[in-house]
Parts: sequence; C-alpha cells; structure tokens
Amino acid sequence: MCFFCFVPSKYPPLITKSEVPAILGVTARTVTTPPQDYFGEAKEKYTIADVWLMLGLEGVPKKSCKSPFREDRNPSFSIYADGRRWEDHSTGEGGDVIEFIRHAINGNYDDVRNWLAGKIPQNIGFVARPSSSSLKAPQPPKVIIWPAAMGRGLAPSWEAFSERTGIAKEIGEILIRAEILEFCQVDEHACYLVKDSENRAAEIRRLDGGLFGTSKAFPLTGVDKAWLPGTALLRDAPPETAVLITEGATDFLTAMDLYIRYRKSGGKNRWCPIALLGATCKRLDPAAQGLLRGRRIRLVPDGDAAGRLMASHWEALLRQIGCHVDTVTLPENTDLTDQRHHLNPTELFAL
Repeated sequence: MCFFCFVPSKYPPLITKSEVPAILGVTARTVTTPPQDYFGEAKEKYTIADVWLMLGLEGVPKKSCKSPFREDRNPSFSIYADGRRWEDHSTGEGGDVIEFIRHAINGNYDDVRNWLAGKIPQNIGFVARPSSSSLKAPQPPKVIIWPAAMGRGLAPSWEAFSERTGIAKEIGEILIRAEILEFCQVDEHACYLVKDSENRAAEIRRLDGGLFGTSKAFPLTGVDKAWLPGTALLRDAPPETAVLITEGATDFLTAMDLYIRYRKSGGKNRWCPIALLGATCKRLDPAAQGLLRGRRIRLVPDGDAAGRLMASHWEALLRQIGCHVDTVTLPENTDLTDQRHHLNPTELFAL
C-alpha cells in the first residue's frame, strides 16, 4: 500500500514504517558519502532536550525533572552544562547526548550510530528527468538552517495541532509517517513544521497560533520555494495520479485532510496534494518538473487578486510541460481552509 492507494484500515497506523521508503522514493535520488563522525556532529548539534523530543520520550526535559528511563515519583533527573549533559541521581548514571541516546534505545554504540545516521541531515543531490526547456536552471541546492531539532512530537503536541487545525489525530499520524508533519520548539514556543521528505522547502508555525514578530511563519533561512512540499510523494505515484496544488502550508494540510477523508469514505480517484509556499512563487525546480510532467493538475488559489495572478502564471507554466490544468475558483477573500466545510470532496477530487 502506498499513500495514493489508501484504503480504509483500523488506526493505528494507516501507513507503516516499512512502507515509508516507497513513499519517499529513495531510488530517485543519489546520496553523497555520509559524514563519518556522527557522534561529533550530534554533540555539536543537539542538546539533551533535542534528542529527548526526537526520541519521543515521555515527560518534559528541564534542569530538574523526572527520569525518562524509569518510573520516577519525584524529580531525580538533572540536565546541566547548557543542556549538553545529564545525570540520574538515583542510579548514578549520566553523561553526554550520546550516552542519553544509548540509554533511551537500550543499545550499544553501534546502535546509537545507526540511529543518528537516520537523523543527521545528509548532503543529497537530486536527479531530474531530462527536459527540452528547464523551467529553472540547475543551481546548487539550498540548505535550510533549522532553528531547532525536529521530531514526531508527543501527545500534547498532537492534541494541540488537532485543536489548532481541525485535523483529526489519526490523520495527523499519517502526515507524520509521510514526513509531511513534524514538531519542534522555537524561542520557547511549541511549533509544527510543514514540509516533505526532501527537506528543501518548509514552513514553521506556532501551535498556539501566535506570531513570530509580525509573521505567522518563522523566517526560515535556506528555503527553496521552487520545490513544492508534497512533491516527494510523487516519486512512488503512478502516472494517473493527479495533483492538487494549494496556496500556502495551511491549505496544503487542509487538502491532505480532505483527500484522506475522501479515500476513507470510498473515493477511488488518486490525487497528491502539494503546496506553493505563497502566491509569489514563480519557479519550478527541475526535479519537480520531471515529477509533474504530463499529469492532471488542479490549482486551488486563494480567492483574491494575488491568487488569480498565481493561477494565471502556473496554468501557463504547467502547460509548458504537458500538464492538463484546471483551476478551482473560491469565493472572494477566502481560501481552501475557509471553505473546507462547504466543499464536496467528491467534486474537488473528480477527474
């Protein structure tokens, strides 16, 4: 089963860990030699609190807290040295972030190294299908500077996300397993990230709905907006899979929610929602071009002047690569999320 062949199934999980490689399409990209010093990178990059979150351990990491490794009625666990070291005062155990991971996974140092190999970002090169006219000249890939470690989150984060977005927790689980959704903490604020497995474009928003200065989204450095989050899922999609392009990360989540609900209710058509991170995005990465070429595309811009300009631009751009394109017109000054309860998913995902 892949994301596009979703059939009703008892939760959890609807997408299993063993199916993730097929969703990510790992055969469609080449990977450079990974860094050898995983331990050194981990010590430099991560605090105890970071890996606590990444490991999905219970409790809240702070200077004095309950042990995540055993039942602890009274706080007897300390984090110190700027969050880089820990000590369990009841057992006498402690150490750096490497020792913390080893205790958490109950393994040896080889197990720790293997765990870190799946977490520390790699330098990845992307292979695009040949094109007679590239819509964006090949450039060195941008690298996002993440402000904090990312992870699957814990129950409070999932509940806050569901409350904030209206997306059921079981559907959030699917998004997490597809690497569309992750969680982090930025400037002491619990946040969620919207992205895909390529980690080339992303958006971070606060779970409490607050602002970063005057912006809803954290100002990430290194985002490549020519890569549309969600496009990575097309690497394993058959040619008949159609594509729904939304404007913005919030509408992308809404589209994912609507599509999964559509499939659970018996809908047969295969679609893949993806996102333009804003109406001003004008370019399409060559690798994304190859994945979108010749597909049925449906645009869902916001119902405003910027959305109409976006639709006009992308209709022309996508037709250049052989796509059949149509556009959904929303009521003035509304977006897909505003209209989610008024839309008929059967009509939205009709072919």
